[in-house]
Amino acid sequence: MVTPALDSFAQVLEQARACKACAEHLPLGPRPVLRAAATARLLIIDQAPGTKVHETGIPWNDPSGNRLRAWLDPDRDTFYDENRIAIMPMGFCYPGRNPKGGDNPPRPECAPLWHQRLLALLPELQLTQLVGGYAQKYHLGARNKKT
Repeated sequence: MVTPALDSFAQVLEQARACKACAEHLPLGPRPVLRAAATARLLIIDQAPGTKVHETGIPWNDPSGNRLRAWLDPDRDTFYDENRIAIMPMGFCYPGRNPKGGDNPPRPECAPLWHQRLLALLPELQLTQLVGGYAQKYHLGARNKKT
């Protein structure tokens, strides 16, 4: 039997994965990429998916993911075990390419719509890793310092 807390987590996660709030601004269309389970003890909050992640639907499925896994040192199976590690970007969908180079910043709609709702349903979290300036600024607020 599913407990009400787990049921509401599953509902919120399903809603986030179906989100189309900023669809009109996404050149490749919406494809929210996030992984989480109520049992996760580590949360990685990063920027936004790149094109390879958008194509595969697997977060950190690119060279930057190889570097992150090397730094954190879990094997690939552990890293992608959402019961242990949740991955929640600032923007769940690929934001497009900046004409001046690089990808656009994460869409501003995502984090305010989803982060607090999902964080409230992750009671087992012991550590949150903020990867990148957008995640640090949003979640640390006034405590954010230059690195």
